[in-house]
Amino acid sequence: MPRFQTLLLPLLLTAALAACDQKPSREEQILAQLPLQDAYEHNIDRMAALLSRRYPQVPEASIRDVLRKHLTVDDQRQDLFKLYSEKNFSDAEFASIVEAMQDPAKARAMEDTEAGKRLSEKLTALMRETARDAKVQALVEQRMQDVENELDALAKEKSGS
Repeated sequence: MPRFQTLLLPLLLTAALAACDQKPSREEQILAQLPLQDAYEHNIDRMAALLSRRYPQVPEASIRDVLRKHLTVDDQRQDLFKLYSEKNFSDAEFASIVEAMQDPAKARAMEDTEAGKRLSEKLTALMRETARDAKVQALVEQRMQDVENELDALAKEKSGS
């Protein structure tokens, strides 16, 4: 057994060093380079503002809480993993998208290039394809129905008090 352990140690060290040399996965890159939390909060704020018109008796903070309960940041993260996957975008395309998201001037400059226009069209087409997917539509409808059901209950509670 001691002989096995002596052979195992160099193998483990080699594996550990190899792992250090690997580039981060696309999911790790998405988490590190895209402002997921900021985008999520922005989306929640916009939706809460829209829903507050429909539910004026429910405080906007409560509406945000209901939205966060039914539309989680993890759901958004999974959607972005699918959208920006290596299946959909090469490393160079993904790097261009990240640059455009991080620097508005670069985004404007990209809009004036053929490559930038193609990339924008590709991204738009993928987003439309996802939006037309029946499973995605059903899931979105269910989540929004859950939000509305809870907000309806809160509104009744507020008007009954």
